[in-house]
Amino acid sequence: MEQQLYGLIGFPAMHSKSPRMHNAAMKKLKINAKYQAFEFSPDQLSIEVERLKNMNIRGFNVTMPFKNRIIDYLDGIDEVANKLQSVNTVQNVNGKWIGHSTDGSGFWKTIHSSPKTVALIGSGGAARSILASKPDDVTVHVFNHRSVRFEQHAKEIKKLMNIELEDLADIRTILPKTDLVINATNVGMRDDASVLDEADFELMNGGSAVDIIYRDQPTEFLRRAAATGLQTKNGLDMLVSQGALSFEIWFKQKAPIELMNKVVKK
Repeated sequence: MEQQLYGLIGFPAMHSKSPRMHNAAMKKLKINAKYQAFEFSPDQLSIEVERLKNMNIRGFNVTMPFKNRIIDYLDGIDEVANKLQSVNTVQNVNGKWIGHSTDGSGFWKTIHSSPKTVALIGSGGAARSILASKPDDVTVHVFNHRSVRFEQHAKEIKKLMNIELEDLADIRTILPKTDLVINATNVGMRDDASVLDEADFELMNGGSAVDIIYRDQPTEFLRRAAATGLQTKNGLDMLVSQGALSFEIWFKQKAPIELMNKVVKK
């Protein structure tokens, strides 16, 4: 029987721990499949989608910057993905590509501190997933830099959750009331930039900072947060949690989440 292909598309993608995690899970459950990363620039998306179809890929994850754009190439999306206009998991169902979103529910499974007021930085696919999946008793303020896409994103966030997108320049007004701040942008993925500085984190009077980026070394965002005494967490727990949900969509069986956790944190 031919080995089935699964994977991840993104830019960048070759740094991802997803192949290690999913291949270990497949091996443990004796699934005849392999998972690999496909990295290509945004202008190559159409060509690469056609290539994946020709390879008869059985399922794949989607990371930045394709979570919104991949929808144009799908045959259908589930209710959550449609609401978000963001997809991070694609399932091949009898030759039809169906999109799902597991980012948000995966994220909140990793938060055990019961925050009441959250500052969420970013307005792309991952941020929207986190926002739409938030517990009912959590208040979330969403911030982003003013850019050419700010007004469009503001309209989409308003339609999605009836929440105003706020200018990141104004975040200091909310930080004293915030007990969790989340970086859901890609700032700091490839450099030592940070969307906040230590003076910003000091306004929080304790609490937690989460960066959905994961690198072998802490991002500058997490370094600055830790320097002010905040509890910090990178994106590895979210990676495993959303990855386990993707695995269960593809294979209709429970993912070996302890093994997946162990493998990515080696």
